[in-house]
Amino acid sequence: MAETGAEAGMKSGAETARQIRELADRAAVLDLVNAYATALDTRDWEALGGLFTEDARWEYGGSNGSGGYARSGPEAIVALMRASLEPLDATQHLNGNNVVTVRGDEAEHTGYAHAQHVKRGLPGGESYLGGVRYRDRLRRTPDGWRFSHRLLTHMWGEGNPAVLGSR
Repeated sequence: MAETGAEAGMKSGAETARQIRELADRAAVLDLVNAYATALDTRDWEALGGLFTEDARWEYGGSNGSGGYARSGPEAIVALMRASLEPLDATQHLNGNNVVTVRGDEAEHTGYAHAQHVKRGLPGGESYLGGVRYRDRLRRTPDGWRFSHRLLTHMWGEGNPAVLGSR
């Protein structure tokens, strides 16, 4: 049995609404990813903490799966970031190659970043540039999308690793 024009219009209207919602969700996830980088670089620790769910987990995996550590909960995550970045004179985190998949109120994100770190006056060089990959799980909350799990994998680095200090 053939659809009437009204039935086809209702289906296409519902499909259009679904597509708009998915695009809006994907944009909101990318905004969250960029807000994370901005909060790090501006040292806005309150904003950074607000990007995570209360049960969030942040993990670091070194190159080839070596040298990892993790923190759970926004306060512990912010404390780690603050201790790592406040001694530096500047940082700049640039994101790219983002892929977002939304499934209802859950989402996944993968992306890459170049993370520039500067500490003036160090022998051996004042900067360190690292290439990292993020693999994230996110959850829709009443306040918008938030990270529920963030895994950072260090892929490569160049410059003076002493800029990073001891972690």
